[in-house]
Amino acid sequence: MTDPSPSTDRPGSREDELAARVAELEEAVRARDDFLAIAAHELRNPMHALSLHLGLAQARAARLADAELIGTLDGAGRSLERYIERATVLLDVSRVNAGQRALHLQDLDLAALVRQVAGGHAAEAAYTGAALLLDLPDSLYGRWDGMAVEQILGNLLSNAIKYGAGGPVEVTLARREAEALLTVRDHGPGIAAEDLERIFGRFEQVVSRAPRAGFGIGLWLVRSLLEAQGGSIAVQSRPGEGAAFTVRLPLDATPFGHQRP
Repeated sequence: MTDPSPSTDRPGSREDELAARVAELEEAVRARDDFLAIAAHELRNPMHALSLHLGLAQARAARLADAELIGTLDGAGRSLERYIERATVLLDVSRVNAGQRALHLQDLDLAALVRQVAGGHAAEAAYTGAALLLDLPDSLYGRWDGMAVEQILGNLLSNAIKYGAGGPVEVTLARREAEALLTVRDHGPGIAAEDLERIFGRFEQVVSRAPRAGFGIGLWLVRSLLEAQGGSIAVQSRPGEGAAFTVRLPLDATPFGHQRP
């Protein structure tokens, strides 16, 4: 006779177990992102006060014309900036993962923003011997999230300087119909064909010769922030020939998942 008792191997039972396991994993991911957000916030905030004190010390060293002290403090300043950048990346990653990175769209002059961000990286470029070459229109207006676009530009410029082996970093900006087209090109070691897509994944680093490595999530964050505004990023590169990252942004950004009227 057939045993009428229920079987624990029935498909419904296995599906329930799988659903419970998925829910458990999702909760673990949320807990991780909450921890990252709290940790990044607590690690970053005291550094801003330290940055102010360091700035005062740098100003005093400049007045004293103490070249050795100026050099030491400049090095400390670069280290502090990298620390703050990494804490900021952690915070933004946790927000993107949690879907909490809301867009704040505003009218912006992208050409002016590129000049501003490039100016902020001038000292870093000079330290590596890289020249920043800008080919920009007088202005290029659109509607974007200013902080997100600034972070996109900062990541791309920082990577180009870091991996560019001291060669020039070329930044070009143009309008193509209803899009802004931005390209950041370096003359570093380049990227192998099999790695061109992988570099946009989280925790991926395909160039290990950099003097200072990060988390390997900068380009993933760049693509996430672009996609959130209806934009995209692509890379062209060959080993030994540098890399060119091209960003496309609609002039009127629409949050991901929304339809344009």
